[in-house]
Amino acid sequence: MKDVTIGLLTDFGLDDTYVGVMKAVIAGLAPRARLIDVTHTLPPGDVRQAAFKLWQCVPYFPPGAVFLAVVDPGVGTSRRAIAAAWDHFTVVAPDNGLMTYLLAESPPRAAVELTHAEYRRPQVSATFHGRDVFAPAAGHLARGVRLDRLGPPARNLLRFDLPRLELLEGPRLKGEFLHTDRFGNWITTLGRLTEADGDLELRPWLPSCPPAHLPLFPRLRLLLPTGLELPVLRTFGEAAEGTVLAYIGSEGLLEVAVNRGSAAATLAVHPGQDVLLTYEV
Repeated sequence: MKDVTIGLLTDFGLDDTYVGVMKAVIAGLAPRARLIDVTHTLPPGDVRQAAFKLWQCVPYFPPGAVFLAVVDPGVGTSRRAIAAAWDHFTVVAPDNGLMTYLLAESPPRAAVELTHAEYRRPQVSATFHGRDVFAPAAGHLARGVRLDRLGPPARNLLRFDLPRLELLEGPRLKGEFLHTDRFGNWITTLGRLTEADGDLELRPWLPSCPPAHLPLFPRLRLLLPTGLELPVLRTFGEAAEGTVLAYIGSEGLLEVAVNRGSAAATLAVHPGQDVLLTYEV
């Protein structure tokens, strides 16, 4: 039996027994698996944010990791249950768009529909596939069961439309607001951005945008749909307390924050609204 890391990502919260029960099912099948709680506090049913969080965490897990991702507003319907394998990781999840950002980067080398009864629990609830379908699949994969034994090949995995990331003349960069984190910081699609050779290098995380170079701080400005123009700073400490600022977050995406406050509570913006990165000439 292999020592495999399993990352769990759900919208179940921690007030109920759902997460613990899924872990118990996995432990019964793969007791040597290492279980890591990525998050269980995603907004209920928010598949788009779940897809982003899954994309965000995958690079930091050891090779061979299995991700058990269950944000499943369509549980009990005709939506498929899927396991998809890339070269260095496997995802077990509903086929509802949860793998969209991973699929945008590269196709899986194989994917199957989780239909074979011997790799499910004997009784499958109509409302808790996390326990009865997905957790068993993750456990069996962790103990070395081949992907193709879990079910027939699955093609045309569901994706939602990718958010905007567009390179404009200038160059300028147009994107949109995605969601806020627990600190109230707004995350945008603008990136990934890194400092390189005296300027700012854009290595896009979405396939709709080509690479580019932009001027470095302090000329950068972020234009919000409210008309507010923000400086792009390196750290929160460069802004006065209570001041709105833009900065490059840990994933290389541009974010908007209020120093010692909440941008979510301060700014009248919402997911999907445009945001523009430009600079002073």
